[in-house]
Amino acid sequence: MKLSSQHRALYCYLILSVWIFLLIAGMYKYIGNEDGTAAVKSTENEISRGSSVKILKPDIKTRRIFHLCNPPEEISVGSEGQVPSNNLSLEAILIFLRHGDRGPLSHVRNVSTVNCAVDLSGVDHDRTVRQLQQLLHNASSPQLMGPFHGFPLLPPFGGECQLGQLTAVGAAQMLKSGTILRHTYGDRLGFGNGSLAPEDILVYSTKYRRTVQSTLAFLAGLLPPEDLQKAVLHESQSLAFCFNDCACAAAEQLRRGQTAAGVAHLHSHPAVARLVKQAAAVALERPPGGGTGPEKEPDTDPRLLQDALLTYVCHAAPLPCADDSCLRMEQVTGLAAYLAWECRQQSHSPPIRRSSLLRAYGLVRAVVAQLVRVVSERRPRVAVFSGHDRTLEYLAGALGLEWPQPRYGARFVIEVYRGRDRESHQTLPRARDFFLRLVGDGRDLTPHTSFCRQRQLCPIESIIRFLHEDYFAPFNASNFKDACMGKG
Repeated sequence: MKLSSQHRALYCYLILSVWIFLLIAGMYKYIGNEDGTAAVKSTENEISRGSSVKILKPDIKTRRIFHLCNPPEEISVGSEGQVPSNNLSLEAILIFLRHGDRGPLSHVRNVSTVNCAVDLSGVDHDRTVRQLQQLLHNASSPQLMGPFHGFPLLPPFGGECQLGQLTAVGAAQMLKSGTILRHTYGDRLGFGNGSLAPEDILVYSTKYRRTVQSTLAFLAGLLPPEDLQKAVLHESQSLAFCFNDCACAAAEQLRRGQTAAGVAHLHSHPAVARLVKQAAAVALERPPGGGTGPEKEPDTDPRLLQDALLTYVCHAAPLPCADDSCLRMEQVTGLAAYLAWECRQQSHSPPIRRSSLLRAYGLVRAVVAQLVRVVSERRPRVAVFSGHDRTLEYLAGALGLEWPQPRYGARFVIEVYRGRDRESHQTLPRARDFFLRLVGDGRDLTPHTSFCRQRQLCPIESIIRFLHEDYFAPFNASNFKDACMGKG
């Protein structure tokens, strides 16, 4: 009896210990500070020793970082084209893009081990590449490339991951995005029936190879070959597409303030700052021929570090190691949680909003000009602006939208509709008959714009009035020049 009682006590102790362990593990898994600090604290001093672990697939804890990768097999149509009324005809679409998957912008350790042409699950990668090559071969014309005639049409389809260059996966992303939008809008805008003229297609790209190739891949999916032959690429000198409204002293001052605030904010989260420094020392390396002077500190910009880490994560490569120290996925997800939280905070920041208003003014002005053309001339039918994450961030901020960090291949569409019931009674088009929908990555953002709150359809007059009457209200100014010089 005495032995049995001892055994019962031992069993109870073991069961209680296991229960406490599982409870603690569950708390660490499901409970954490929203700004990512808790996730970071548990890993800040735990860079693992030995070989790195192969990343197999996303799970509940890593979905945020994998969301930024935007694998081709997960790209699908959302609420694009879904209007609440049948008495509307689609007149035009304006599409704003971030380029597809690319190599890192900074020198990454052991990048030669990363296969940037990895065949993702669920995608017939070889078929996609062949389709893209054939489409561009059939559709290529002397005028298509415009000022980019010296650029290669496609990225290399080998496994090498080149610094800042579009990958084969990136080309597949853009082709997929163009294809789903063609199925959504093509019949309604007359794609492939001979009704499109060259003046109906307007395409701009920044001067980087990755954006030009992304544009071509997207157009190859969006337009039939006979319509793609009518397109001409135009160059934007600025990633903000500011055209003639670029120079702005106040915007530069706000940028410097943002940089300083970001550094201060990072240092106010010591756990995150230590993680960034440790992870950067492992993931980043100095470029060859960096000089013989003192070794520089690894870059401690968390956004640049996340960009580097995406090279490994998005291509299912082992996380990097240095001096037998390897990064762990928990550190990557902790960094992503912090940056996502910071992005949400910035969306409510008045300085960030003012900066976006100034940076995006030239683009918003160009958008309104094209919308006015659609009303008066019914063209262009399709306008494409192929840029970068900052392009979409500035535009979203200027329009008052809360949109997370744009992922690879992100798309933002402005749909232009006209009321059908008024067409037969009105000879001359009127702005009051035209409406907008704004859709970001398949999500209807129309009710969240600063000038069209809580509305499913936005009268086109609202964005025109916003540009001419309300745009510079946060600066207590009436025009771009005064706002940029601080003359309120």
